[in-house]
Amino acid sequence: MKIIENNYENKIVLALGLFDSVHRGHVSLISKAKEFAKFYDAKLAVFTFKNNPFKFYGSDSKTVFTFSERIKILEELDVDIVVAKTMDENYVHTGKTAFLDDLFNSLNIVSVVCGADYSFGYKGSGHVDFLKEYANKKGVFVNVVPYLTTDGGEKISTNLIRKYLNDGDIKTANALMGRPYFIEGEVLHRFARGREFGFPTANISFSDEKSDILMGVYATSVVVDGKTYPAVTNVGTKPTFDDFSVSVESYILDFKEDIYDKKIVVEFFERIRDIKKFNSTDEIACQLEKDVLFSRNIKREL
Repeated sequence: MKIIENNYENKIVLALGLFDSVHRGHVSLISKAKEFAKFYDAKLAVFTFKNNPFKFYGSDSKTVFTFSERIKILEELDVDIVVAKTMDENYVHTGKTAFLDDLFNSLNIVSVVCGADYSFGYKGSGHVDFLKEYANKKGVFVNVVPYLTTDGGEKISTNLIRKYLNDGDIKTANALMGRPYFIEGEVLHRFARGREFGFPTANISFSDEKSDILMGVYATSVVVDGKTYPAVTNVGTKPTFDDFSVSVESYILDFKEDIYDKKIVVEFFERIRDIKKFNSTDEIACQLEKDVLFSRNIKREL
């Protein structure tokens, strides 16, 4: 897969959107774009941002998946080209016509696929009808994909997924995305407190541009060097040790390798409980035994 910003001469079918959570609706849209790419004998391209665009919109929202995490997902979806822009104070003021000029003048676009609610340009002033009118003048067909809804009739959206993540309802968020929510990060050298009572953990770094997940203890899987292991992951503080910094640390079941400085992926499946303050490490170990049993026995299918 090739990552570009502009200036690509080969024919592409461009899927337009933010794709910050790559949810089921996004996957449906990309799948449709893939069909058109095959029809036009073109490359499948997806537009997204390298950084968090929302802060430039005056919003405190963050992305569900970081750019590198989205790249991982888009590779799995067999995307050929990622058109990756960087949002900044200049780009956020780009008008709707200038936004499209930038894309169409630097890329060989033969077709565009977008959602029915797609908007673009300064303050979202550009909408699907304007896109169709503009593209039609270029001889480019725009395919508009209807958005998907939940069983209750609610539109599947990144905002809805953020809400479930903030509530700790991982199972529902995963169902809307069609994949487990995950955090990718490098294993850090930390305090190694868990080793003292038989539960060594892998602490990972994570981007401050990533949406918050409700603090707590989760049943997870950890992917190390392509192999997947069940795990228990604490997201948040460690009040027993008077440590109120927020971290993501996983106890990987049946695993004893040294993985410091390695990049791993933590996949979330179900929230087990709130974070608690314990009176001793023996109490922590007793509770973790219960957490481990819970994690071993959950179903990890979506």
